[in-house]
Amino acid sequence: MRVVIYHATAVQCVSIAIEDYKTTKIWLAELRHLKPSMTIQNYLWALQVFCEWTKKKPDQLISERLKEVADRSNYAKTQTYKRITVFQSEDKSKTKYSRDMIVKAMTSFYENNQAALGDPKHENW
Repeated sequence: MRVVIYHATAVQCVSIAIEDYKTTKIWLAELRHLKPSMTIQNYLWALQVFCEWTKKKPDQLISERLKEVADRSNYAKTQTYKRITVFQSEDKSKTKYSRDMIVKAMTSFYENNQAALGDPKHENW
Protein backbone atom coordinates (compact mmCIF):
# COMPACT_ATOMS: atom_id res chain seq x y z
CA MET A 1 0.00 0.00 0.00
CA ARG A 2 1.43 3.38 -0.98
CA VAL A 3 0.03 6.48 0.64
CA VAL A 4 1.02 9.72 -1.05
CA ILE A 5 1.40 13.23 0.36
CA TYR A 6 1.21 16.02 -2.18
CA HIS A 7 3.37 19.12 -1.71
CA ALA A 8 2.69 22.11 -3.90
CA THR A 9 5.64 24.29 -4.78
CA ALA A 10 5.76 27.52 -6.74
CA VAL A 11 6.78 25.56 -9.83
CA GLN A 12 5.14 22.17 -9.58
CA CYS A 13 3.19 19.73 -7.45
CA VAL A 14 5.45 17.02 -6.08
CA SER A 15 4.06 13.77 -4.78
CA ILE A 16 6.03 11.89 -2.17
CA ALA A 17 4.79 8.58 -0.82
CA ILE A 18 4.54 8.66 2.95
CA GLU A 19 6.68 5.51 3.04
CA ASP A 20 9.56 7.41 1.40
CA TYR A 21 10.23 9.70 4.35
CA LYS A 22 13.24 8.74 6.47
CA THR A 23 11.25 8.71 9.72
CA THR A 24 8.54 6.55 8.19
CA LYS A 25 11.14 4.04 6.98
CA ILE A 26 12.62 3.83 10.49
CA TRP A 27 9.16 3.29 11.94
CA LEU A 28 8.16 0.67 9.37
CA ALA A 29 11.38 -1.29 9.92
CA GLU A 30 10.40 -1.69 13.57
CA LEU A 31 6.70 -2.30 12.93
CA ARG A 32 7.39 -5.15 10.50
CA HIS A 33 8.85 -7.12 13.41
CA LEU A 34 6.01 -6.35 15.80
CA LYS A 35 2.71 -5.91 13.98
CA PRO A 36 0.60 -7.78 11.43
CA SER A 37 0.45 -6.30 7.93
CA MET A 38 -3.13 -5.02 8.37
CA THR A 39 -2.10 -3.07 11.46
CA ILE A 40 0.82 -1.60 9.53
CA GLN A 41 -1.55 -0.51 6.74
CA ASN A 42 -3.87 1.06 9.31
CA TYR A 43 -0.95 2.84 10.98
CA LEU A 44 0.25 4.20 7.61
CA TRP A 45 -3.25 5.50 6.96
CA ALA A 46 -3.24 7.06 10.44
CA LEU A 47 0.10 8.79 9.80
CA GLN A 48 -1.28 10.10 6.49
CA VAL A 49 -4.41 11.46 8.17
CA PHE A 50 -2.44 13.12 10.97
CA CYS A 51 0.09 14.64 8.56
CA GLU A 52 -2.71 16.05 6.41
CA TRP A 53 -4.47 17.44 9.48
CA THR A 54 -1.30 19.09 10.83
CA LYS A 55 -0.06 20.09 7.37
CA LYS A 56 3.32 18.65 8.37
CA LYS A 57 5.55 16.01 6.82
CA PRO A 58 6.49 13.00 8.98
CA ASP A 59 10.12 14.17 9.19
CA GLN A 60 8.97 17.61 10.37
CA LEU A 61 6.88 16.10 13.18
CA ILE A 62 9.87 14.14 14.46
CA SER A 63 12.27 17.05 14.07
CA GLU A 64 9.99 19.32 16.08
CA ARG A 65 9.52 16.70 18.81
CA LEU A 66 13.27 16.06 19.07
CA LYS A 67 13.82 19.80 19.55
CA GLU A 68 11.22 19.80 22.34
CA VAL A 69 13.01 16.88 24.01
CA ALA A 70 16.42 18.56 23.62
CA ASP A 71 15.00 21.75 25.14
CA ARG A 72 13.63 19.66 28.04
CA SER A 73 10.23 21.20 27.46
CA ASN A 74 7.35 20.27 29.76
CA TYR A 75 5.43 17.84 27.54
CA ALA A 76 2.02 19.27 28.42
CA LYS A 77 3.19 22.65 27.10
CA THR A 78 4.68 21.41 23.83
CA GLN A 79 3.30 21.85 20.34
CA THR A 80 3.31 18.06 19.91
CA TYR A 81 1.05 17.59 22.95
CA LYS A 82 -1.27 20.39 21.82
CA ARG A 83 -1.57 18.94 18.31
CA ILE A 84 -2.49 15.49 19.57
CA THR A 85 -5.00 16.69 22.16
CA VAL A 86 -6.64 19.12 19.74
CA PHE A 87 -6.82 16.37 17.11
CA GLN A 88 -8.51 14.03 19.58
CA SER A 89 -11.06 16.60 20.66
CA GLU A 90 -11.73 18.54 17.47
CA ASP A 91 -11.50 16.19 14.49
CA LYS A 92 -15.12 15.12 14.31
CA SER A 93 -14.73 13.69 10.81
CA LYS A 94 -13.51 10.43 12.33
CA THR A 95 -15.12 8.08 14.82
CA LYS A 96 -13.74 7.97 18.36
CA TYR A 97 -12.24 4.57 17.53
CA SER A 98 -10.46 5.99 14.46
CA ARG A 99 -9.16 9.00 16.40
CA ASP A 100 -7.88 6.73 19.18
CA MET A 101 -6.21 4.41 16.65
CA ILE A 102 -4.55 7.40 14.98
CA VAL A 103 -3.18 8.59 18.32
CA LYS A 104 -1.93 5.06 19.08
CA ALA A 105 -0.20 4.95 15.69
CA MET A 106 1.33 8.38 16.24
CA THR A 107 2.59 7.33 19.67
CA SER A 108 4.29 4.37 18.01
CA PHE A 109 5.67 6.62 15.24
CA TYR A 110 7.24 9.01 17.74
CA GLU A 111 8.61 6.23 19.97
CA ASN A 112 10.24 4.34 17.10
CA ASN A 113 11.95 7.54 16.00
CA GLN A 114 13.52 8.12 19.44
CA ALA A 115 11.09 10.98 20.11
CA ALA A 116 8.75 9.38 22.63
CA LEU A 117 5.77 11.34 23.89
CA GLY A 118 5.59 12.42 27.51
CA ASP A 119 8.26 13.87 29.74
CA PRO A 120 11.61 12.09 29.58
CA LYS A 121 12.64 10.35 32.79
CA HIS A 122 16.01 11.68 33.84
CA GLU A 123 17.20 11.44 37.40
CA ASN A 124 18.82 14.89 37.35
CA TRP A 125 15.74 16.79 36.14
